[in-house]
Amino acid sequence: MSKTIGIFGGAFDPVHIGHSKLVLDIQNIIDFEKIFIVPSGNPVFKDSHFIDSEKRIEMLNIAFKDIENVYIDNRETLKKGVSFTIETLKEYRSEYRKEQHFSLILGHDAFASFKSWKNWSEILNLSSLIVVSRPNCDFLEGYLDDFKKNIASSNSDFLSGHGKINFLETSLLDISSSDVRKTINNQDFKQDILDADVYEYIKKNSLYKN
Repeated sequence: MSKTIGIFGGAFDPVHIGHSKLVLDIQNIIDFEKIFIVPSGNPVFKDSHFIDSEKRIEMLNIAFKDIENVYIDNRETLKKGVSFTIETLKEYRSEYRKEQHFSLILGHDAFASFKSWKNWSEILNLSSLIVVSRPNCDFLEGYLDDFKKNIASSNSDFLSGHGKINFLETSLLDISSSDVRKTINNQDFKQDILDADVYEYIKKNSLYKN
């Protein structure tokens, strides 16, 4: 089996060091050919973005500029309609050889709602999932019952084919983009939760002003 191609989607409104650290952590665990960061266009379950896609993409380019084999993909932001993961995944599948392995990268919270996603079972036919969580995170009782046969026993098992789920515990930082938006203009804002150049970009462009 070839190296996997990671797909990490999200609003990234704004991108913070929790996002970049997550990518660095999983690169040390899983053998990636590359990772695509895919900022959402019109998300299904969230309100409209606070910042337009062009500026979110510029911040992503800044935040990931020094991380190897990571690429910012704007395909969802170019769509006029709602962005569905299954459609994005089918596009990737059509662009690579049939045997290419793909991994969707999800946080614990995103996976906890995975069964509400459009065609979630088909997603597992076309890719595998990397679910990143903090130690001692858990799901509602019975939630994992539908996934027992999918849980990978090892990294090599995970890369052996699609439909696998690999739960990775990392030192995931307790940072949310919504908290950044709410507090970035406060005097006591902790600048170290953002890449320094991303912080300067936000201030220079007067973003997230209340």
